Amino acid sequence: MKFFNFKHDVKIKNAFVLLVGSLLFTVAINMFVGPGGLYVGGLTGVLQIVIMIVDDLFNITLSLGLLVLLCNLPILWLAWKSVGKRFAILTIISVVTQSLLFEIIPIYHLIDDVMINAIFGGVLVGIGSGMILKIGASAGGMDVVSQVMSYKFNGSVGKYSFIINAFVIGVAGYYQSWEVAMYTIISIYISSLIVDKIHTIHQNLTLYIVTQKEDDVKNAIWSELYRGITVLEAAGAYTNERRNVLMMVLSSYELYEALAIIKACDTEAFINVVRSEAVIGHFVKKKLY
Repeated sequence: MKFFNFKHDVKIKNAFVLLVGSLLFTVAINMFVGPGGLYVGGLTGVLQIVIMIVDDLFNITLSLGLLVLLCNLPILWLAWKSVGKRFAILTIISVVTQSLLFEIIPIYHLIDDVMINAIFGGVLVGIGSGMILKIGASAGGMDVVSQVMSYKFNGSVGKYSFIINAFVIGVAGYYQSWEVAMYTIISIYISSLIVDKIHTIHQNLTLYIVTQKEDDVKNAIWSELYRGITVLEAAGAYTNERRNVLMMVLSSYELYEALAIIKACDTEAFINVVRSEAVIGHFVKKKLY
C-alpha cells in the first residue's frame, strides 16, 4: 500500500510540474520572445518563422498552438519508439497542454527593450523546458530529438538543442536582421544553460545508504528501479556497531525517485549522494519507461 501511495503522489507531482513547465514555456513565447520579435529554439522556433513567412506572403495568420500539435505527431512517434512509453505519454500531455495554452494565453507586449525580452524569455523557456525534462518528459519538438541524442551519445540535452537551433538562428538573420539573430542567440543560449542546470540526466551519481531496514530498501530499489546494489561492510566509529552500507550507481534522472523509495522504506536512512566522474564496466542506460 505504501508504494501505491508513493506512485500516486509521483503522478500528481508530474502532472503539476508538466502544467507549470508548459505555462512558463508558453508565457515566455507569448509575452517576451514573440512580442520582442525574437525566436525560441527547436520546432517552435521553426514554426514561428513559418507563421511569419506565410503572413508576409499570403497575409494569413496561422495558429501556433495548432501547428505545434500537428507537427509534433511524427516526433511523438519517435519518442514512443526510441525513448520509451512513459516518456512519450508525458510528452504527449505536455504538447497538448502547450497547444491549448498558446490559444488561451494572449500575445501581450510587456517590455519594449529587446535585450530584456531575450533574457526573460530565455530564462522562462529554460526553466519551463528544464522542469518538464526533469520528470522524464519533454516539451516536444527538438527536445525529443535532443533527448534521443543525449541517450545515444551521452551528452547534455542543452548542448544538442543548441546545435539544432543553429538553423533557427540562421533563418532569423536572413529573413529579418542579424541583430534579431544575435538577440535570439542570447535567448537560446540562456535557455540552454538553464536546461542543463535543471536537467542533468547525462550525469551519473553514486548513492551510499545506511539503513536499519536493509532488506526492505534493497527489495524496493530492485522492484522499482531495477538497479544493482553492492553491500559494503562497515562499522560506526563512535559506537563500533557493525552495519552494512548499500552502494548503487544511477543516473541523476533517477535520483529523486530513488530517494523517495528509500525514505518510504526508512525515514531515518542516511544517504550520501556523490557525483561519479566516470563509470567503467556494465552500467545500463535505461529507457524512461
